[in-house]
Amino acid sequence: MKRLIIKKLVVISQSESRSLEVPFSKGLNIILGGNKTGKSSIIKSIFYTFGCELKRIEKDWKELISSYLIFFQYGKNQYVIIRQGKKFQIFEQSKGEYLCIIESDEFHKYSNSLMDIFGVKMPCISKEGKEFNITPPLLFRFQYIDQDEGWNKIADAFDKVGYIKDWKKNTNKYVCGYLDDKYYSLQTQKAQHIMEREEKKKELNHNQNFVEQISNSLSQLDNSKSIEEATREIENLVQQADALRKDIFSIKAEMTIYENETYMNQHKLHIVEQNLIETEKDIEFAMKQENELVCPTCGTVYSNGLTEQMNISSDYAHCEKLKKELTEALDVTENTLSDLAQKYEQISRQLESLELKIQKSQEFISYSAYYKNKGQYEMYEACGQQLDILEKQVDKISFKIAKLDDEINEMKSKKRSKEIKDKIEGNCRILADKINVPKTFIKLRDFVQVIDHTGSETPRIVYMYQSALYLYNLERTDSPFNFYIIDTPNQQGQDTDNLESIFKSLKLIMSDDGQVIVGTERETGIEDKANNVIRLREKRRCLSSEKYNEHIELFQKLQKLALNWVAENHKKQKEVADEMIE
Repeated sequence: MKRLIIKKLVVISQSESRSLEVPFSKGLNIILGGNKTGKSSIIKSIFYTFGCELKRIEKDWKELISSYLIFFQYGKNQYVIIRQGKKFQIFEQSKGEYLCIIESDEFHKYSNSLMDIFGVKMPCISKEGKEFNITPPLLFRFQYIDQDEGWNKIADAFDKVGYIKDWKKNTNKYVCGYLDDKYYSLQTQKAQHIMEREEKKKELNHNQNFVEQISNSLSQLDNSKSIEEATREIENLVQQADALRKDIFSIKAEMTIYENETYMNQHKLHIVEQNLIETEKDIEFAMKQENELVCPTCGTVYSNGLTEQMNISSDYAHCEKLKKELTEALDVTENTLSDLAQKYEQISRQLESLELKIQKSQEFISYSAYYKNKGQYEMYEACGQQLDILEKQVDKISFKIAKLDDEINEMKSKKRSKEIKDKIEGNCRILADKINVPKTFIKLRDFVQVIDHTGSETPRIVYMYQSALYLYNLERTDSPFNFYIIDTPNQQGQDTDNLESIFKSLKLIMSDDGQVIVGTERETGIEDKANNVIRLREKRRCLSSEKYNEHIELFQKLQKLALNWVAENHKKQKEVADEMIE
């Protein structure tokens, strides 16, 4: 019997030279700690290390932790996953020794390797048509009730899964065992064939349009003008086009002259405006002085009589007149430029129309020459043959899709569907009694509980269903669905009855056949019956230096092994590439 058991989590902060080791065992594990003691961060770190992206994780925690290590057992084999940002490493552990299985910063390479360990082969397909095996956030989505998101929605705690086609519908049926690896392999083949058929249909439609154009051209040839007439028409059109190009060149040259004139006038206007400002300041300064004034810049003494003041005023009037003249000149040049631009656009459109006529006439001559020398229907017949080939290919792919549909439908046993649904609903009823949920609320759609009630019942309904699914999966021999992690909501603002109901029901899910990890702020009342109780007491101080040296030593040892694996793997890939070249 192969079961997935998480043995321990280790998180390392190299910046602080501190770490944390959290051991886990079979059966019930309780992480007990108040708000901000690290309880939720520890729980989220378990899934983060496996490769799940959480919708919410404390920014300070992510910045603090440099390396995450998860030790787990599947069947008789022991493994370690290390995650550092986007880089993943998997090691197999045997008798104190470690063997590197993979190192990759490509998520799907890592994920495929992990699924090989679990013996899971559920092909998924992205919305762009890329195929890959199921990923950890899809595999584990029903095994986690998140403190932040998990108590209002079922199995919706993980982020960045929307790129996978039909991810919810498919994993609903897979996790409960209704549809197995073969079914999803067939579904993937079908999806790929559908995409292939759509591409062929596009190609077929394109060719049909092309054949229709040729057909129209053929029908027009008998009644169309001669090649000689078309040639004369092209010559006439080319002459008209050349005349228009000359007009465009002249207009562009004229526009350049006016643009330069506009630029110069704008520059002059700017200087005049600055002089006006300075002259106005001089008048204001002179009016305030006596018969003599001292220059505030150089200290020179000037006469400040009526004559001198009149001269300054005359300068100001001259500047104002010049400003008016320049403004009027600018208006004239801008209007002229606008008229020239409109004329330029109009002639450009005429030239574009002429060039299109020339192109069509040239195409006519080309088609005519081809049909005259090679036969009018040779191209038409060749395209018609290609259409027949494409239509047969589309029919062949459609036949494959229909055949796959038959196989897929055979696997959808109504009897098996009812058996699974009855078992999950039976577990729901047992849990509903314990947590005060009316049995009328139990309603499965696609093997998943429907959430159509709001208020205090919603968290209990979520807990009821996911716990019932966990109990159902415990009856299966080999599967990675036998662990279950519950992060209870913060007590602040929460319904105390909800928490008490959940705690009372924990006895139903504490079997040693599986593994349950519960994070809570308050005592559950069954700590003495739990196999493992972790108590967190200090706020924001769950890391310590106690085991840091031991953890960093192991981490560095594993990094050396991973480095050797990468070098060896690179060497093998090069040898394969060299053999292919030879």
